Amino acid sequence: MDRKVRNTVRRTGRLTKRRRSAGGNEVTQVPTVVPPLEQSKGLQQRVFLYIQLNEMSKLPETGNPLELHLYHPKNTLQKMQERYTTDTIIYQHEFNLKKPVFAMGVMQDDIEDMNTFSDQPLLISLYQRIPRRRKGGSGKGKSRKQGRTSSSWEISQIITDASESKENVPKERSSKRSSERDGEEAGEEGEGGTFSEERLELLSRGHCDLLQLFQRRRFISDITIYLYPEYRSKKINDKITTCSVWHMYSILPILKNFNFTNLAFLTLESIYNVPEDLHLKSAELGLSVSFRSTQPDESDGAFRVVPLCTYSGFISQIISDQNTIIVWENIKRDLHLNMNFSFNQMETNSRVKLPKLFRMLLWEQDVDFQIHKIDPVSDLALINNSLHRFVLNEQMRKILEEAVVHNDYELLLQLYQETPTNVLYEGVLNPSIFGYPGVNYCRFACRLNPVFKPSIKLSLPRDTLVMGPMFCTFKICFFQPICERNEPLDQYNESLLKRAKLRRCFDMDFLKEDETDGDVLLELYRAFDDLITDTIEFIIKRDVQDINDRKEFFCCQLSNICNLVLKICGCDFNIRMPTKTNIEFREMLTHMYKELMDRIEGVFTACCWKNNCDSAQNQDQEEHGLNRMMNEMRLVSNTGQRDLAIHMYDEIDHSTTNRIVFDFVTLLNSVENLQFEQAARYFTKPRTTDWSGYYFTLLLQLYIKYMMDLRSTDEEVSSTAKSNMIESLRQFADKNRTESEIWILLYCYYKEYNYLPGMELTRWKFQNLTKIAPRALNFTPTSLFELYLPVDFEMKSSSTTMNTQFYPVFKLFARLGAYAFAEVIFSEIEQCFTEAEAYLIRTTLKILQRQIDDKFQIIKMPTDNSVYGKLKRCYQLHINGSVEYSRGRCDEALKYFQELLSAVDPMDIVLFKLSFLRLGQLALQRKQYELAEKAFNICLPTRRKNFIANYGMGLTLYHLNRLEDAIPYLSRCTEVDIFIPDVWGYLATINLRLSRNKTALECWKVAKLYPEVSISKSVYAELDKIQYSNVHLLVDDDGNPAEKMTKMDFIPL
Repeated sequence: MDRKVRNTVRRTGRLTKRRRSAGGNEVTQVPTVVPPLEQSKGLQQRVFLYIQLNEMSKLPETGNPLELHLYHPKNTLQKMQERYTTDTIIYQHEFNLKKPVFAMGVMQDDIEDMNTFSDQPLLISLYQRIPRRRKGGSGKGKSRKQGRTSSSWEISQIITDASESKENVPKERSSKRSSERDGEEAGEEGEGGTFSEERLELLSRGHCDLLQLFQRRRFISDITIYLYPEYRSKKINDKITTCSVWHMYSILPILKNFNFTNLAFLTLESIYNVPEDLHLKSAELGLSVSFRSTQPDESDGAFRVVPLCTYSGFISQIISDQNTIIVWENIKRDLHLNMNFSFNQMETNSRVKLPKLFRMLLWEQDVDFQIHKIDPVSDLALINNSLHRFVLNEQMRKILEEAVVHNDYELLLQLYQETPTNVLYEGVLNPSIFGYPGVNYCRFACRLNPVFKPSIKLSLPRDTLVMGPMFCTFKICFFQPICERNEPLDQYNESLLKRAKLRRCFDMDFLKEDETDGDVLLELYRAFDDLITDTIEFIIKRDVQDINDRKEFFCCQLSNICNLVLKICGCDFNIRMPTKTNIEFREMLTHMYKELMDRIEGVFTACCWKNNCDSAQNQDQEEHGLNRMMNEMRLVSNTGQRDLAIHMYDEIDHSTTNRIVFDFVTLLNSVENLQFEQAARYFTKPRTTDWSGYYFTLLLQLYIKYMMDLRSTDEEVSSTAKSNMIESLRQFADKNRTESEIWILLYCYYKEYNYLPGMELTRWKFQNLTKIAPRALNFTPTSLFELYLPVDFEMKSSSTTMNTQFYPVFKLFARLGAYAFAEVIFSEIEQCFTEAEAYLIRTTLKILQRQIDDKFQIIKMPTDNSVYGKLKRCYQLHINGSVEYSRGRCDEALKYFQELLSAVDPMDIVLFKLSFLRLGQLALQRKQYELAEKAFNICLPTRRKNFIANYGMGLTLYHLNRLEDAIPYLSRCTEVDIFIPDVWGYLATINLRLSRNKTALECWKVAKLYPEVSISKSVYAELDKIQYSNVHLLVDDDGNPAEKMTKMDFIPL
C-alpha cells in the first residue's frame, strides 16, 4: 500500500518541477512545444534505467574522503536497497565495489518524459567531505582522525539530510569558495576554541546525455563520463580531470510503439548594443521564449501565447573574451554555475564562431543595427551561449509545419528582470524560413525594444545614445527540416557511431553550422583575383615601368596579398596537403606557389580576353575597338537604318579577332532586341567556361528559356513557364551561392506570390553577401537601356539598406536585356524614386519590351525652372518622344525631339544623343535639312572616329548642295575601321559633281571593291540626277587647272 502511494506521488510530481530563477524558486509547469498528445495512460508503463558505477580513474589526491553525487531535476533516482531512500551518493570505499545500483524511472512511449530527459542531462559531481575541525593548526590532526573514524551511519545521515532538501543541493554544489565561506560562518565555540563545521567541497563535475536511452531495443551500454574541475586561475596544477565509467541498462525498451522523428535546438547566444544600466544588473536578467499567435483570438481579441523555454545567467563581458562553448541551460540555471570557470562541466557539442558572429544572420528587415560600430575587442555584450533541446514526433512536426508555413505563430523573446512578469524589453522573430524546403537551421538577429520607453532620453549615457538598437542573436536548428517527411531518429540511438550525432545540429546542405568551406574559398579566391586585376589595371593605366616608381602602392598591395595568401594557405592548401615536418611544409608552399602563379596568368589572360585588358581601359580606349564599333552599329539600327546596321554587323564579324567577347556581345544584342530564338543558337555550340563572362551567359540562358516558354504556342508550356523559371532560378542560386543578384531576384518573385518562407530564405542569403564584390560586366558596349537612360537617378533618403542593394541588381538585368527580371525588381524599389523618375524607368522598360501600343497614355508632369527641373523636363521629352517613335508616330516624335533640341542645356547633350540622332534622321527623311543639320551638328563628338553623326551630317550637307562642306564629314566615316560602300559612293558622286573625275573614279573603285557588297539605291538615285552632258569623259581631267589637254590626247590608236 505504501509503495502504491509513493508511486502515485512521484507520478504526480512529474508534471511539475521546482526551477531556480534569478528571483528565487518557482513551481512552474514544464513547457512543451505543442500541447501534449492524447495518449492512453493505461497502456503506458514505467521502465527503469539502472545505473551502476564500473570504474573510477585519475582521482584527485586529497586528504579527505571522496563522494560521487548523482542528480537529475526530475528526481526519480532511487538507490537499489531494502530501505527506501532518496540518497544518491556513492562513497569512496564503494567506488570499486560496483554498487550501489541506482534506478531511474522513465515512462514508456511518453513524449513529456522524452523532452525532460532530452533537455536535462544526468549530473555526476565529485566532492570531498571536509570533516569538522578546529580552526587553526592545533586540532587539525585530531579533526581529520575523527572525521575518518566517524561512524558511517552519522556521515550517511548528514548526506541524506543534505540531499533530501532541493533548496540546499544547488547551494552545496555551487563552488569551492561558497562552501568554504558557509563552513566558516557555521563555526561553533567549543572547549578547545572555534570549530568549522563539516562541509562538502566540489572537486569536479560531468554530465550524461540521456536522450540515448530512447530506442526500441533495451538499453545496455558502458558510458564514459569525464568529471571536469573548475578553473578559476592559471594555477591548475592541483586540478585533475577524473574519468568515470558507468554501466547503464534497462530490462525493457523505453520506446515500444512510439517514434521520435526530430529534434529542435534553441540557442541564445548574446545580446548586443546593451545600455549601461543593464550591464550592472546582468545577473538578475533572464530571457523567455514563447510562441505568440500572429492573429488575435476571435473571442477576446487577445494574442495566444504559449511558453516555450527560458534562459538565465547572463554575463557582462567583452565580446572577444567570451567562452565560445555552448552549454546546457538547465544545468547552468539549476546549479548556478559560473560559465567563466565551469563551462566544461556543462558543455554541449556546439560552439560560437567568434570570427563569424555577425555573419549568416537573418537580420530583422529594414532595421539598421549599426554593426560597424560594434568593436568585439573593446565593446561589452550580455553573453549567454546556452541551449535547450526538444523532441518532436511526426504529429508535432506536422502541427509545427502548418504553423510555420501559414505564418500562424511567431516567437516572442522577452528580456526580464528577476521574474518573467517583469519584462523590460521584447522582440519578435518570424520562423517562416523553416517552411522552405531543405532549411533546418537559421541564426536570427532580433531587435529588443523597451516595453516602456523612457520619457527622458537625456539621462542615458552618451554611448547609449549613439549606438544602434539592442538586439540578440538567437539560433534555431532542427535535426531534419520540418517541411519534409522525417525519418525516425530512435534508430540513431541503436548505433554507437550515430548516437553522438543527436547531440549537435548540422545544416542539412553542408553538414556545418554556418557557411561551407567552399563558400569561404570562393570568397578568398575572388578577392585574390580582384587584387591581381586591380594591380594589372594600375600598371597599365599609370604606365608603370619600375616598381620603385610607385613604391607606396606596391607596398600596400604586397601587404594585402600576403594576408590573402595566408588565408588561402590555411583554408585550402593546408587542408589538401597537411604537413608535419618543415620539408613537407616547404613542398606544400611550392605547390601553392605554382597554382597561384598559374591562376595569376589566367587572370591576365582573362583581362586580354576582355577586349585588351578592359579592366584598365580609360575613357579614350573604350571608344576604340569592338565596343565602339558595336555601339555605332546599334545606334544606326535604332535610328531606322536597318540595312546599314546589318552590313556593319557583318563587317565587325569578319574583322574581329576576339571571338569570345564578340559572340557574347552578339548574344546580348539578340536578347536586348527580343530575338530569343537567335540568342538560343549561342548555346548550341561548345563554349569556353574559363572567362569572366561565363556566369552571365548562364544567367541569360535561363532568361532566354523563360521568354521562349512564355511565347510558346503550346498552352501547357506557356502556362507553366514562370513556375519552371523560378525552379530553375532556385537551382541556379544554389550553385552560385555567393551571387547576391540571384537571391534578390528570387526574393522579388517569392514576394510577388507572397511566399513568406522563400522571402525569408532569400533575404537571409543576399543580406549576408553585401561585403562580397559582385561580378563586373564592364566589357560590353553601351546597353539599349543606357541609351535611353544613361544616368542613375538618386534614391530617396528614406530608402532602406535593402532598397539600395536592389538598385544595382536592377541595373545589371537592364543592361543584360533581361527586362522582365529588371521589371520585377524595380517593382520593389519603385517607391524609392519620385513619380516622374518611376514613370521614366517604367516607360523605358515598356519601350524596350515593345509593350507600347495605341492605348498607352503619355504623361506630362509639371516642372520648375531649377536646374533639376529643366533636366527633368528634358528627360520627359526624350522618353515621350521615344514612346511615339516606338509606335510609329514619327511626326509626333519629331515634335518632342525638336522641343528637346531647343530646351536642352549644352552640358547635357550627351544624355539625349539617341533622340537627337533620331531627330536628324527623321528630318533628313522629310527633307528638313536645316533641322537635320542642327540635330547632327549637336551630336558631333570631339573625336573623329564617330560614324553615324558624321555620316548624317555629310548627307545633310550634300542635300543642301554644300558639297565641299560634306566631304570632310564623309571622309571621317572612312576612318571607323568598317568598310561602308555607301560612304565611298557618295564621295564619288560629290567629286563627280565637282568635276573631279579622277578622284571620283578612285572613290568609286573603292566603293565597288567587294562586288558581293551592294551599294544602296540612294547612291544610284543621286547618280541618276547628274546630267551626263555636264560630265567630262576624260578621267585625267580632275579639275586641276595646271593640267592642259594636248592634241595627242585625241589621236586614235
